[in-house]
Amino acid sequence: MSDTAPDDTASGTAADQPRPDLTVPPKADRTARIAEAVSAAGDATHFVPAETGYLEVPVIELDHGNLVYRADNGRVLSELTNAALAQNVSLDDLKARAENAEVQHLLHDLLIDKARDPKGPIYEELERYGRQTDPLLIREDGVVLNGNRRLASMRQLQAANPDGYARFAHVRAAVLPEGLTEQELEFIEAALQMAPDLKLDYGWINRRLKLRQHVADMGAERVLEAYRFSDPAEIDRELAELTLAEDYLDWAGQPGHFQLVDDHEDAFTALQAQMETFKPPHLALLWHRVGFSMIRARDALDRKILHYFPFTDPLPPVTRNWVPRSLAEDHGIVERQSEGENRPLDKSGADRLLPLVSDPAQAATTAQAAMALMDTLKGNQDRLLGFARLMSLLRNAGKTFEEMKVEDLTEEQMRSIRAQLAALQQYTGPVTPADAAHDHEAGDGVRSTVRKTWNKARRLID
Repeated sequence: MSDTAPDDTASGTAADQPRPDLTVPPKADRTARIAEAVSAAGDATHFVPAETGYLEVPVIELDHGNLVYRADNGRVLSELTNAALAQNVSLDDLKARAENAEVQHLLHDLLIDKARDPKGPIYEELERYGRQTDPLLIREDGVVLNGNRRLASMRQLQAANPDGYARFAHVRAAVLPEGLTEQELEFIEAALQMAPDLKLDYGWINRRLKLRQHVADMGAERVLEAYRFSDPAEIDRELAELTLAEDYLDWAGQPGHFQLVDDHEDAFTALQAQMETFKPPHLALLWHRVGFSMIRARDALDRKILHYFPFTDPLPPVTRNWVPRSLAEDHGIVERQSEGENRPLDKSGADRLLPLVSDPAQAATTAQAAMALMDTLKGNQDRLLGFARLMSLLRNAGKTFEEMKVEDLTEEQMRSIRAQLAALQQYTGPVTPADAAHDHEAGDGVRSTVRKTWNKARRLID
């Protein structure tokens, strides 16, 4: 066969092409044929990264019919989960039948889809040049540890055009030594697939599913090395993002249907970043559900959710409390506060509001209400929050006066303080008995707080 590209007769989807024969020979037969090929192998070897250093392993050529797609393949874990759900079986049940021709065909189709991905167009490359440039990596029994997409592509091309791709009837493979433990095999896969490389990205869900499996199988320290993470917190962050996506699917009544979140990595990573340090817990849970509603309704909304809390920092910061408080008011859970106030929504009120913002069927309504409140707050901060801001500043000023010492102030600084206090009194006037009575019932008012601040300052500077 020449080195020029074969005729373009293998194009098209996998569905309209001849399918390769994926009947799997018995394990003993495969192992014997591979051992025989290793015995007859020449000097060709391949280096494989392992935990103890690089392994130098022999490279053989054999009929691709002796090879088996690995069901525990990190690139297709979420798709296999969906297939298991469709068959009403567990993922473990599907993996247990990995050498069944039906499961091998399922894996083949999934791998062909991945091989056609424009971000890592292995199928196109093999179709164009008709040449295998790197050996596959297989176990001694023919299960492919690395190179499943390449094997699927070569099989599909050869089945569709046997003459044009006759070279792919036999493939080159590096054979790992016998006796490697499952953990050692997982480490090799992680070192080859997860470390920074030009390989097709796993996809954010598949990467995290495999990461969680690797942590369970190998331990965090070994994963840290294999993935080239610089900080253990990176593992925790990615696994927390996966848990958040799984929580969303459970909330939506679609557990395990990872295809529903494949295109929403930006939303889940942003939401997790905001939720990591959010306090208090009763408000965090409300925003957790509001965020889920915004993701679910994303395509139906006329605004980009990533521009809104809880996917970006809240502007203004009081959004965290003011919006859920306002939602609770709209549902009649708490009394409506006056303009300018920002009373906290306590746990009791939050607990009553939670079921109302947790209904997936009302996701669009919840998202629109929360986003409308945020828009209102951004456009009317002075009117809606002016009083609360002023009270906070006055109380902070009073506290500062209490902590200061007169000897720390210059005469010019004391004159400046007197001038500012005089200006404040021009706005409020003296405190009347009615003000005092109101303050006793409803808490400090502006004039009362100004007067207290003024008195503290006078005691300091007189």
